[in-house]
Amino acid sequence: MLNSSIFLYLYTRILDEDISKKNIDDDDIKRAIQHMHEVYRGDPENLYKDSYVEVDYSKIEYRCAYVHKYAPFHTVLVYEAMSRSMAENPHIKPMILRFLSKGPLKICSIGSGPGTDVVGLLAALHQRLHDNFSFFRISAHLVDITSEWESTFRSVVSEAMSGGYGALSEGMSDKWFKWTFQKADLQLKMSEAHSKAISSSDLITLVKVVSAVACKETSKMIEKIFRVIKPGALVLFIDNASGGFQELISKAAAKYRLVPVYGPLNHQLYTNQTFNRERFGYKSCFKTRVAVQLLVKLNLVEYSVFISNPPQHGDMPQEISHPPILPVPIPNLLPMPQFKVANLRLPQYLIPNRIDNGNPYEGGSLHMPDYVVTCRPRRLRNQKGPSHKKH
Repeated sequence: MLNSSIFLYLYTRILDEDISKKNIDDDDIKRAIQHMHEVYRGDPENLYKDSYVEVDYSKIEYRCAYVHKYAPFHTVLVYEAMSRSMAENPHIKPMILRFLSKGPLKICSIGSGPGTDVVGLLAALHQRLHDNFSFFRISAHLVDITSEWESTFRSVVSEAMSGGYGALSEGMSDKWFKWTFQKADLQLKMSEAHSKAISSSDLITLVKVVSAVACKETSKMIEKIFRVIKPGALVLFIDNASGGFQELISKAAAKYRLVPVYGPLNHQLYTNQTFNRERFGYKSCFKTRVAVQLLVKLNLVEYSVFISNPPQHGDMPQEISHPPILPVPIPNLLPMPQFKVANLRLPQYLIPNRIDNGNPYEGGSLHMPDYVVTCRPRRLRNQKGPSHKKH
């Protein structure tokens, strides 16, 4: 069984390696964490400011500070959100399977940092798809304003492949996992290459991105991204509960035909005591309130039906007795049959799947099913899955 401690161990290995190889002083990391606290404190007026304060992650001490403070927790946030969405809305899994039936699942992580979104997604997908695939091909495209994160993610992949991380070790091997990194500031004009990378992706992540670059231009950046996303693609959004970021996403989503298939969850308290560890004079992040939603982009006909027949929480059953006429018994979004819009009905995956009651939940309750951690954390025993030899 793979649990949160695996993420902690993975990033601790990366952190220790950087400190050792590059002779980084603990006090430098401590000062970097202190500065990050000041920058990320948050201000409800940030979205109305002309610019945002940028943390200089080109400096190794700041990257080390992030890996200690945020990387494990952000990874498990993505892991829990994606895994829970697939568990609570049974139509999301067939959507993922449809993408995989056409080739590698194409992921685009915007504001990738050290690749926390990608690692969390891989963990969740391997958990939820293990009945369908032992392993499957993933093509990940990481986008970040700081080019130095590329080397950090390369270290993450190398460490995962070294063994001891269950399905992640094989899933991130060269046989199953390909990745590219692109430096970009998407607040500026989007290049053709950036647009192509986003528009070709099946699953896009926006995790702690809006809050990190919050200013007057942020809404335009999100709209540019949503405009080029292809119909049928999924977008995972996770960010701070306060600050207006959920509202910004929902407003842009409505403009470009994206609708939630999980959430939106507002002010969701997430706690994971695994990460309640202190180093460099500061604890790693282990508790936060977040806004979460998983969205899908509809084509024009689907969206017109959605607008005409909006689902209401509590007013629709979880299951519908008739098969949806709109051509999404998944996995067949396209082509669209020719019939009158008046006769169309909502696809099943747009039926409300969860009401956000604001209740807190503890992390670590969702685990990969095939592996158990032995007394030595670097050694994992495969209970029933296939052999996980390095290729």
